[in-house]
Amino acid sequence: MLEENYQLFFNQISKRISSERIFTDKASTLAYGTDASFYRLIPKIVIQSKSIEEITFLLKEANKLNLPVTFRAAGTSLSGQAISDSILILTSKYWTDYEVLDNGNKIKLQPGVIGAKANVLLKPFGRKIGPDPASINSAMIGGIAANNASGMCCGTAQNSYKTLESLKIIFYDGFVLDTSSSESIEAFKKHHANIYNSVVDIINETQSNQQLVERIHHKYKMKNTTGYSLNALVDYTNPIDVITHLMIGSEGTLGMIAEITYNTVEDHAFKASALMIFENIEMACNVVSILKSSPVAAVELMDRASLKSVENMDGVPNYLPTLSSCASAVLVETVAPNKEQLLSQIIKIEKAIHHIEPELPFKFTEDSSLYNQYWKIRKGLFPTVGAMRKIGTTVIIEDITFPVPRLAAGTLDLQALFKKYNYNEAVIFGHALDGNLHFVFTQDFGIASEVKRYEAFMDELAILVVDTYDGALKSEHGTGRNMAPFVEKEWGSDAYNLMKKIKQIFDPKGIINPGVIINDDKNVHLKNLKPLPKADNQIDKCIECGFCEPYCVSNNIGFSPRQRIVLHREMSRLEAEGFSKEAKEFEKSFEYGFDSMCATDGLCKLACPVKIDTGDYVKRIRAKKLSGNKIAKMVANNLGITTKVIRAGLKVSHAISTIIGDKSYNKLVGAATSLIGQKAEWNEYTPKATRIKKTIPAQLKPNALKVVYFTSCINRTMGASNTYTDEDTVFNRTVSILNKANCDIIYPENATDLCCGLAFKSQGFAESATLASNKLYISLKKASNNGEYPIVCDMSPCSMQMKESMEGSSLKLFDIVNFTTTYLLDRLVFTPVNKEVAVFSVCSLKKMGIDEQLYSIAKLCSTKVYTPKTNCCGFAGNKGFMFPELNEHGLRTLDEQIPESVTQGYATSRTCEIGLSKHSKTDFKSIVNLIDLATKPKIN
Repeated sequence: MLEENYQLFFNQISKRISSERIFTDKASTLAYGTDASFYRLIPKIVIQSKSIEEITFLLKEANKLNLPVTFRAAGTSLSGQAISDSILILTSKYWTDYEVLDNGNKIKLQPGVIGAKANVLLKPFGRKIGPDPASINSAMIGGIAANNASGMCCGTAQNSYKTLESLKIIFYDGFVLDTSSSESIEAFKKHHANIYNSVVDIINETQSNQQLVERIHHKYKMKNTTGYSLNALVDYTNPIDVITHLMIGSEGTLGMIAEITYNTVEDHAFKASALMIFENIEMACNVVSILKSSPVAAVELMDRASLKSVENMDGVPNYLPTLSSCASAVLVETVAPNKEQLLSQIIKIEKAIHHIEPELPFKFTEDSSLYNQYWKIRKGLFPTVGAMRKIGTTVIIEDITFPVPRLAAGTLDLQALFKKYNYNEAVIFGHALDGNLHFVFTQDFGIASEVKRYEAFMDELAILVVDTYDGALKSEHGTGRNMAPFVEKEWGSDAYNLMKKIKQIFDPKGIINPGVIINDDKNVHLKNLKPLPKADNQIDKCIECGFCEPYCVSNNIGFSPRQRIVLHREMSRLEAEGFSKEAKEFEKSFEYGFDSMCATDGLCKLACPVKIDTGDYVKRIRAKKLSGNKIAKMVANNLGITTKVIRAGLKVSHAISTIIGDKSYNKLVGAATSLIGQKAEWNEYTPKATRIKKTIPAQLKPNALKVVYFTSCINRTMGASNTYTDEDTVFNRTVSILNKANCDIIYPENATDLCCGLAFKSQGFAESATLASNKLYISLKKASNNGEYPIVCDMSPCSMQMKESMEGSSLKLFDIVNFTTTYLLDRLVFTPVNKEVAVFSVCSLKKMGIDEQLYSIAKLCSTKVYTPKTNCCGFAGNKGFMFPELNEHGLRTLDEQIPESVTQGYATSRTCEIGLSKHSKTDFKSIVNLIDLATKPKIN
């Protein structure tokens, strides 16, 4: 039950905002209230906002009742600046508009655009946005700007503050200022003369205080995001310019950034990197100081502990374990517009540091595999510590700045501080060119003595950074709640009082993200610490960073992987504390978003820094509930009969739908299936029963390739849709291709009774999945002569399931995609057909890492290929029939990515092709159709 004022607010906003976008239940407020920081506040109301008009309305209503409001985009912030125990307004799902301007020299973005997406939009112009935080693949523009996030390459010259062109700001009372519009500026001066005049006053006050001006200039010679961007008061004299730049780094405490226009920066095409190893941290830091004046784009420092933490990770140089005990690394990148300039810069860099002897010889490389190997070390530091931490502890990542000339001494003192407080697992790395160091360690917040240890460490850290080195306690992660108690210590009372005055000017009622940056509670950094209770070995490593969310098809319709883990942790906590009944009720409350909306595609694992496959976890939860189901086992043991029954059902269904129409039949199917517990959908793209014809070549040529062809049970059951003929079914076209390629096709014995097991595994029937998989393995082993002959499967999800379940065996397993690139390119003549086509990579291809091979094959087969990008399509086996809203959500942007001139689309999963056709104006079928159309036998 909501408190009185919150209930009044809820009643008012419910008149204008759909109930589907307002959350007050325990599960949703916990899930949406969680961010990447180690703090927890649970909002009373969460609102998925849609527009500037809605934000204006919400702020006016909150003002009437003096209710605090916090804005949230991606929730990847680390310092507690994006959480609330009041009203949390989400600015992500519906805030993704953009406009590329001036031939890519500018870009206008709403706060829900992911940083990496902005760079994809700018890539054709050879441009990118300046900020490049490590979280750019998941962080959204709203947070990137509001935190003045930077990164490895942008330094202080290309952050949001320096590359800002204009903003659209929503103030505490709902007033909107567009700083690019003279008309809007005049309206602002009229309606908010108090803010405008107060800003004029603080500009004059600041610029007349020479000591404060010098202090501000000094602080921003280094990377610094502690407190408000006071540099705006000395860099600009125009009040609108000052207001605009004060919003950058204000962490949502002065208003909402509803739109930002960036001046973009050049994205150089030529890059080279070198991993330099030196005997100790002092030598490495001396190199950094020298490189400050060299043509480098990024310089990353890594101490011995950080290198040791990743030395067993796949894909890193094998010499890491052999380095000396104090060795440190400097990872350098240089970029240029052309090869000649790049080589010239490399020579200059090497010459600048030639007098400093490295522990190992180094060489700049442009080779992508080696280049990626180097950067994998740097990017793996945070997650490796997170993965190794003790269950129940929290991973803490902090960032500070030392003046570059004193970087070596500061780093040594920081290492000594870790040793003093027994943070023995701590690692140090960072953007050394700016004196910016990150350090990662683990902390248990469940024990009072451990919290006291953390408190003492933080107090002494502040003394070290501020008193000893006059550095910055926050370089790029934002002040948040974490460093709010130390802002005055770092800046001094004059500057801190100025910050308090700024907050009062922009937020007179103190309702915009209160407690962040400005907080009188000197212990706020020790309160509302997030618990991470043990839940399950598979998810206990989760650091709740949110990197998974952009890759999850159900994000913003169900729960995201991070939110699923948060909910199960809370359920586990309730059970551990003896509240079993409450735990079961809680689980039931989030079952739809947790399970029904999970495609279990596992794409989240690709983005997860600790490699958690939440989809697989959901399958395990299903299995616990359904294990031993007799019907599933009976189906697995009688698959031939089952597929016959399904084919018969498809024949009857199509006969009826032909008579009464697809829409009427869909209503009939929905009504009938609702009676047995779960409504199902029929649509015009539902396949007909497959019709298979086996064709045997009259005579094989010399050098024929023996191939075992396993066609999935889906493709043995589901044939052509109404939009194409039986000739185009997957089996028939695959056989045609193999025959043209002079392949001696071997079919597994009893093929009609075989299944990879995915159909069972995805539904939670683990035992039946294993039963089916083992049966298939035995048959394939025999057919391939104990693994001598390659085995090709014609449906990518099944190919991946076979690879996973038969991993370590002698079988040579191929999907149709990598089988084509491995064997058929040399056995067929490819002639591109003159037509535009769309090609979609299903999630299993992405997980197997062969999606680019699909695109390459398509480009051999067609003169014009479009590759629309989404996450998983959301059809997810049978979910496209049972929960079509997931499929619709997953493909909501598909149609706009495919020109109307494109009528044919291709993929590698029969069920996915149903949804792809339904949600576009394009008929999708298997890629084997395009390959068959564009190839002919190679004449030897």
